[in-house]
Amino acid sequence: MEVDVKKVMEHLNEIYQCGAKPDGTFTRMAYSEEDKKGRALFRSWFEKLGIPTRTDEAGNLIARLEGTDPSLPAILTGSHLDTVPDGGKYDGAVGCMGGLAVCETLKAEGKQLKHPLEVIVFADEEGFRFGSGLTGSSALCGEKPDISADDLDMDGRTRKEVFESCGLSVEHVSDAARNPESIHCFIELHVEQGGTLYKKQIPVGIVSSIAGVSRYEVTITGEANHAGSTMMEDRKDALVTAAKFIAKVPETAAEYGNQYTVATVGTIKVTPNSVNVIPGSCTFHLEIRDQKAEVMKEIEMKLKEYAEELCSCAGETLSWEQISYHAPAPMHESVKQAVETAAKKIGTEYMVLPSGAFHDSLLMTGFVPTGMIFVPSEKGISHSRYEYTKEEDIERGCNVLLQTILEADNMEMTC
Repeated sequence: MEVDVKKVMEHLNEIYQCGAKPDGTFTRMAYSEEDKKGRALFRSWFEKLGIPTRTDEAGNLIARLEGTDPSLPAILTGSHLDTVPDGGKYDGAVGCMGGLAVCETLKAEGKQLKHPLEVIVFADEEGFRFGSGLTGSSALCGEKPDISADDLDMDGRTRKEVFESCGLSVEHVSDAARNPESIHCFIELHVEQGGTLYKKQIPVGIVSSIAGVSRYEVTITGEANHAGSTMMEDRKDALVTAAKFIAKVPETAAEYGNQYTVATVGTIKVTPNSVNVIPGSCTFHLEIRDQKAEVMKEIEMKLKEYAEELCSCAGETLSWEQISYHAPAPMHESVKQAVETAAKKIGTEYMVLPSGAFHDSLLMTGFVPTGMIFVPSEKGISHSRYEYTKEEDIERGCNVLLQTILEADNMEMTC
């Protein structure tokens, strides 16, 4: 029993048009008209199969294929359909189309699982519209989403207004919370969004865990002064000190981490921000990601010590504040075993690797038994119009997903 990859690619190409622009860009922003169009199209494919769909209070779209025993908890699979600005065809969508393909295959083969199978499209995974993502998955997991009716998007529209245009209510988003006992497991198929599988030419990845993420706002304060008349020896240039620190970040991550440890300074702001004024202060955001909390903490300590040393030598002051933290999220051993058994059954090469990127699975790991399947991103490119995954890799990924679901249908999910 195998999925029909031609239909998968047709679905991917058709849903890509819900957001494709004449200038070659592609954006399907959460809650936008393009997002609504894509979801309506996705829903229509299940309706053709005779599979009912519903949208919960958080905007998650859920299709449910009943099993022989509706009293059993459901196997969940799926991902998201929203994209970043000028995103790609495969991020999120491959996992949604994979879930659809499994349903199409089961229907075509007259095969019925014991457990119900639910295919879910999570709402607002990317989070770029309002600045916070994983909205649908956090609500489903019973975590109060970090949202407010007064949140403004880039066009100045409130979240309340945007939600109401989609038939949703900000006040009732938390009502989407599920009882974890109603879910047997969650399995997400996704493009890797990194270059490991591509570089190693391995078609399938079994995700071991999703990296933890710790973010900090760092401000170095020196002294603003005239750039033309202040001697170099008399300067307290906050930007120069920050530059020395930022140059140390990659070296520190490499020394105290491993090949998957990453640390990044992604924003920087100086004041007064004038061409003829020495920067009096420099504020930037540091992010550290790793599979182990203790590794992240050690890198933070080493970097903070270095920043303190630099500021002391320069006669400047340091402010260091942790602004967010997500703990590393290991995948469930039983689900990982099901994915490995599935890969072996279809005879495909695979490797175990972590995910540095966030996914809805990040939250699902702490809620129900969860596993992820990766397929390669060509040249490691994602969140880009140049994102690409080969048809044969999508086919392997979908077939591993199908076999994993068949395995999970006969498995007890041990703690």
